[in-house]
Formats: sequence, structure tokens, C-alpha cells
Amino acid sequence: MTKWLDYFKNSRFVGPLESAGAVGQAGGGCGDVVRIYLEIAENTVTQAAFLASGCPAAIAGASACAEIVTGLPVVEAAKVGAGAIVERLADLPFERHNCVELSATALGSALEKYASADISLPGADRILVAMSGGVDSSTTAVKLHRDGHNVMGITLRLHDYAQPSPRACCTPADIDDARSVALKAGFPHLVLDMRAEFKLEVIDRFCRAYLAGRTPNPCVECNRNMRFTHLLDKAGALGASRVATGHYARILGPDTSGKYELRRAIDRAKDQSYMFWAASQIVLSKMMAPLGELRKEEVRALAAGLGLPVADKPDSQDVCFVPDGDYATFVQRKTGHTPLPGPIVDAHGAVWGEHKGLINYTVGQRKGLRVSAMQPLYVLRLDMEKNHLIIGRKSELAQKRFAVTEMNLINATGEAGPFAADVMTRYNSDPKPAVIHQTSEDTAVVELKEPSGPIAPGQSAVFYAGDLVLGGGIIT
Repeated sequence: MTKWLDYFKNSRFVGPLESAGAVGQAGGGCGDVVRIYLEIAENTVTQAAFLASGCPAAIAGASACAEIVTGLPVVEAAKVGAGAIVERLADLPFERHNCVELSATALGSALEKYASADISLPGADRILVAMSGGVDSSTTAVKLHRDGHNVMGITLRLHDYAQPSPRACCTPADIDDARSVALKAGFPHLVLDMRAEFKLEVIDRFCRAYLAGRTPNPCVECNRNMRFTHLLDKAGALGASRVATGHYARILGPDTSGKYELRRAIDRAKDQSYMFWAASQIVLSKMMAPLGELRKEEVRALAAGLGLPVADKPDSQDVCFVPDGDYATFVQRKTGHTPLPGPIVDAHGAVWGEHKGLINYTVGQRKGLRVSAMQPLYVLRLDMEKNHLIIGRKSELAQKRFAVTEMNLINATGEAGPFAADVMTRYNSDPKPAVIHQTSEDTAVVELKEPSGPIAPGQSAVFYAGDLVLGGGIIT
């Protein structure tokens, strides 16, 4: 009898397992279903079991999977994928290798439930790499692993997709890609279910901002309210001293005074330092951004040289939880808000038409106004109290002064005097010379050297001195 048939006919570790603290299940389009049970004590899988139905190869794979992980520390169990299961089955025909993927997926699901709860691993100078499944974070993780670091890949499950977009990140396919990269490279990979935290910290904030007439940047909110908080807390629980990401930014330090600096990436076209303005000194001391010293083409070449299956994967571009880009419909669906039509007026009060509800517009918008004029007209501001949409010429968008709140100064000296900076008011916008007048610990008035626009409430204003990020705040 072949070895894999022995696992099928004389299955080991058959469940259910009543003492299991974590259970994962996966099903295939062919009708196969695998459930993996894990009993875990002191971060070790003390016992595993399975239930499976379907083809003999799927059942044999589930039996082998339970056998492999029994007795393994959780960190080692997190390295077990379909390849390890196929190896255990020894003579499984090649055309049936895909059948064992269900067992690896079910195991990953069980480990996700355990890791997402109150896990606590001993410190091991571990680097947690936040893996989105794209080329940048995958290259970061594998490069650090190849350089000899103790790496653990982490992918956050942030929301549920109805119809994932190929241009969005954090989809179920992206989670599979991240896990595949980690297992092929030989370091552990865990998924953390942070859907509740993401809803509270990012999606709900996003919806409230839109309903208040602001235009938020959800990527900024994800960094400051997820990566800089929940993920860093979880890193400590997983025994990691640092968290690495695939962002294009440079974190330097500490200097002789113990301070860290946040600087633009070498590749200015891909620079994402704008997204990190809310990082504190403590956050910077725990974060790594290895790709900040590389250009995008170098990263793709490195990924190809490392044999990563995602080397040619397109970059994500959409807001991950609004893959179709229809923010207004998303907010209405999530909040039950019914847009109220109202007048479109200019700065002098003249009525130009009727808007569809203020939630459908943002400062600087030109398209979709449905008004006729001799020259292009733009949204100047949203009057939420009167339900008026104020429009005007492009020149009327320019402002010389605006306020920011929730301000963070990365290298604050304690002095509250005005300081000069170049200010970006949108991601990838051109920086404008300005003077920042601090009005309190976390508020300021920004005075631009020359009027500029559009400047939309809810967006981030980020302060630079050359390539050094001084800080930033939310435009009011």
C-alpha cells in the first residue's frame, strides 16, 4: 500500500477534538471539506485532530496535517503549508497535490483564531513583517529573512469583500499570496483577525468624516490608528521587538540624543512618508521601512531574483474597503444615511442648480456638478448647516491660511514658536513653502507663502524640511 493511501485508509488523529481551543475549516469547489482542531497549551500544539470529507487525497492530507503539527510550537506550526503535507505523504500523485491545500488553509484558519485572541509568545528579538501580499511587503520579509533576522510574517484580515478588486489590497487572495511567500521562504506566517478594530478605527471614522463634509485619507488613518497602535501592541504579544513594512520611507536613528527621524524615500515617485506623519518617537523606534533606500524597479528586480511569485504583481491603488471607488454609496450603505438634495450656489449666493446630497462631493471636484458655465467650475466648500454646495472658479480654490488639528510634531523641542516648512496638503501634491504657527499642543495655523488649492478639510497637511518629515495634522 502506498504511503498516502495508508493515511487515507488508516487515518490518524481523527476528530472531533472536544478540548480544541482553535478550529479552522476550508472547503473546495469540488465538494471537499476539511476541519482542523488544535489543542494549544503554553504556545504548543499539544494535540491536533481532523474531520474531512471528499476525495481520498484531501482526507489523507488532513490526517497528515494533524500528525505534523501535533507537538509543534505554534511558531513552527505556522510554517506548515501544503508543501510539508505533500512531503509527509511521500508518494501522493502530482495531480492530487492541490487536494492538500484545503488542509493547509484550515490549519491557517485555526492558527488565525488562536493568534487573534490573547496570545503571548516569549520575546525572541523577532521582527514582525506586515505582509499585504504585494511585492513590496513580500520583498521586505524575504530580504530580512535571508539577511539572518528572526522574521514572522503577519497579514491583517481587515474586512470582508463582496467583490474584491484586483487593484485593491488586503483581499483574501492577497492573504493567500502572503502566506505562500512566507511558507516558500521558510518563516512562520500568521493571519490576525482585526476586522472589529479596523471597522472602529478606520471605516467608522471614514464614514463620520464624509457625513461631516470632510475628505479623509483612510491610508493615513490605517497607519496612525491601526499599525501604530493595535499592530505594535500585537507585536509585543508575539515576542517581536520591531515591526517592518513595505512602505517607501526612511526611518533613521537613534542619533546621539536618542531621537529618530522620518525622511522621504530615495524613490521620490513612490515616497510614502506622507502617510507616516502621525508617528511618534516611540513608534519610529519600533518600526522599520527597509525599502526606503531602494527604487521601485530595484525592488521588483530583487523580488524576481528571490523567486517571489508576486514579483510582477500590480501595485494596489484603490481604497481597500471601497474597491469600486464609490465612496458615497459605501457610506450610505454602512450608515443608512439618505442624501438630501439642496442648492448649488456661488460665493455671492446665486443659485446654479441642485446637488444630489453633499456626501457626493469634495472640495476641488469639477466633474458631476451638472451646471452650465462659460468656464470650468469647482467645489469650493460644503456648507453642512445650510446644505449648500458652494462652487466657483479655479482661482477661488486658492487659500493662503488654513488650520490643522490633531497635530503631531515628530521632533518637537517643546518650543511653540512659528517655524518654516514645506507643506503637502494631499498625497503626492507639490510641497508649498509656509510658516506654521502653533496655537496649542496639537493645533496650528498654516500660512502659505503663496495662495494654493484645493485644500480639503479632512486631508492631511504634512510638514517637511527638505526630505525630513517634521510632522503634520488634519486640515479643518
